[in-house]
Order: sequence, then C-alpha cells, then structure tokens
Amino acid sequence: MGPLHSPKEYLFHLHATSSGEAKRMWRQHIKEEWNHQCAYCGSEENLTIDHIVPQSKGGMDFTKNVVCCCHDCNQSKGHDHWKLWYVQQDFYSEERFDKIEEWMKPDPPTNLFAYRPRRNNAS
Repeated sequence: MGPLHSPKEYLFHLHATSSGEAKRMWRQHIKEEWNHQCAYCGSEENLTIDHIVPQSKGGMDFTKNVVCCCHDCNQSKGHDHWKLWYVQQDFYSEERFDKIEEWMKPDPPTNLFAYRPRRNNAS
C-alpha cells in the first residue's frame, strides 16, 4: 500500500491518533515512495517535502502534489512553476521529469459499484 492521499486520511482510517502523528506518517510514506531521494536531483541529504504546485499558487496538501525533495532544491525552486525551474537546472534528467509527471497523474477510478443492484420486491 502506498501513501494515503492526505494526513487527514491517516486520522480517518485510525493509522494515527493525532494530527501531528498523521503528518509525520504521511511525510515518511512519501519519502519511502521516492526511496529517500530528492525527486529533482537525486540527493539523499536534508530531505523535505516539496509541493509541486506551490500552496501560494493553489497547490493542495495531497500526495499527488508533493514529492520528496532536498532542502537545496526546495529553496531554489521556491514558488516557481516546477517544469520551468527544473529544465533550467544542471541536474535536469528526462527520466526524473517523467517520473514526477507520472506521480502527479490522478489514481485510476475505483469500482464504485462493487455490489450488484438489488431488485425491488415491493411491487
């Protein structure tokens, strides 16, 4: 199982008992999904979480909008659009770019109709 969509889901599913613990678990699971490497440069030091679309530009606190990121990349990117910033970096990698794009894609829809419809026997 990958990371849940937000810290609130960790509380809802009783994986955590406080919002602080839920945020720590969520952040840890995101870092694990990225193998404890910066999504942009591949560094394994001073890892943080970066909002791909910054919160100041409408980005949400959801798993698909955050990646594991080193402190240097996080500070350098700031509030810039990630694609414009990333292609200008010396460490730019088409493979990492594609991996981030893939990460941002929404999950496929789940079967909401897992149960067969029942017949109405009232008539």
